Amino acid sequence: MALTTEDVRKIASLARLRFSPDEERVFTEQLGHIVEYIDQLQRYETGEGEAAPASPVREAEDRPRPCLPRDVFLANAPASALGEFLVVPEVKGGGGDA
Repeated sequence: MALTTEDVRKIASLARLRFSPDEERVFTEQLGHIVEYIDQLQRYETGEGEAAPASPVREAEDRPRPCLPRDVFLANAPASALGEFLVVPEVKGGGGDA
């Protein structure tokens, strides 16, 4: 699927962005490459045009494994409390959704 400058203008309008003619040309080319790559991936997944994988990809078995030791984890943390807990910024609710 080829992407046109008009397509980029529509996308920019939906995102409430304004581009100069030079920026439109650059984004048309860059987004065109992205769309072509997505098309290529879709062909690969469906087996159209290119050879499908010989065998399905195996996923790793989901099972419990040992954790990173607490002292190693906290050594990389920006802040800790009582040598046991990771300190994070306070999260404040913004609306009445909860």
